[in-house]
Amino acid sequence: MRGELIKGYEMVAETIKSFCGDRQTTVCRICGEILTETTVTSGQQPYETTWILCGACGSWSIGREPDIERLNAFYSDYSVHHKMAATNTDANDGKRYSDEWRETREREYRLSINDIGLELEQGKDLVDFGAYDGVFLDVCRATQPNLGKSTAVDYPREDTLHLAARGHNFEPINEWMAGESLTDIVTLWDVYEHIADLPGLLTTLSRRVKSGGQVLIQTPHAHVHAQILGPQWHHFLPVQHLQLPSREGILRQFDRYGFTAVQVASFGANAPGSIIPQPYKQLFDTLAKLGDLGSTQLIRFVRR
Repeated sequence: MRGELIKGYEMVAETIKSFCGDRQTTVCRICGEILTETTVTSGQQPYETTWILCGACGSWSIGREPDIERLNAFYSDYSVHHKMAATNTDANDGKRYSDEWRETREREYRLSINDIGLELEQGKDLVDFGAYDGVFLDVCRATQPNLGKSTAVDYPREDTLHLAARGHNFEPINEWMAGESLTDIVTLWDVYEHIADLPGLLTTLSRRVKSGGQVLIQTPHAHVHAQILGPQWHHFLPVQHLQLPSREGILRQFDRYGFTAVQVASFGANAPGSIIPQPYKQLFDTLAKLGDLGSTQLIRFVRR
C-alpha cells in the first residue's frame, strides 16, 4: 500500500512539474508589458518555480509559459490529485477541502461576501467559475434561498454529481466558455491565479455577463508582502499559481474588457498560526484588513 501511495505521489508531482513548458515568459500575464529582471524563486528541485515582476503594474508572472493541455488534464482530475499531491510541491489542498474544514470555509465565504458588498438578490442567476465541490454556491443559496439559477462551472468529477441534489446546475468549463446565454453574477473564488488562458476567460466574461451584471474575484494581492517576504510569501506557490496580480494590474486588465471596479478589499497578513502566536496573529491580520494591505484581495466589478 505504501509503495502504491509513493508511486501516486511521484506521478502527481511529475504532472504538476510538467505544467511549465520550455518557453520563457517575456511579457506580463496581466498587463502585457515587458517584464523586468526581478525574480523570486520558491520550492525545491525538481519543483522549483520562478516568478518575474512586472515593472509597469507590479504583478508577477510564472517564469515559463504553462502547458495548457497538461494543465487542463490535471484540473480535470483534481479531486484525485489534490488528495494525493506530494507534500514537497506545496500544492496539497487536501486539508482545506476536507469535510473537517467545511465549516471554516463556509465562514470564510460569508465574511468575503460581506466584505465585498455582494447583495444576493431574489431571482438573480449566479455562476461560480471553478466551483470545485460547490460549497460556495451552498453558502449563497443558504443566504438567499430565492436566488435564481445557480450554476457550478468546472471539470466533470465525482464531486459534481451531488450538485443537483443541493439545488445547483453543473456545466463543464469548455461548454460554458462556448455558450452565449447571459447571467447576472459570475464569481471566481481562488481560481484566477490558476487560469492559463486569461484572455479567453475575460473575453467570455465580457460576452456572458449582462450589462450592469457583476463579477467577483478573490485572488492573491501582489504588493509589499511579495516584495518583502519573497519566497516566504505563501502565494508564491510552486508551479500551480501562474499569475499573481497587483491591484493596479487587475483593475487595468478588467477595464480593457468592459468592467469597472466598484468595491475592493483585502485580508490576511501572511501570518500563519503555526508561526505567529495569538494575540499577535489577530493583530497583524486585523491591521492588514483595515489598511487594505492583505495578501488576498477581493474585487467586485460591474459590466459596463
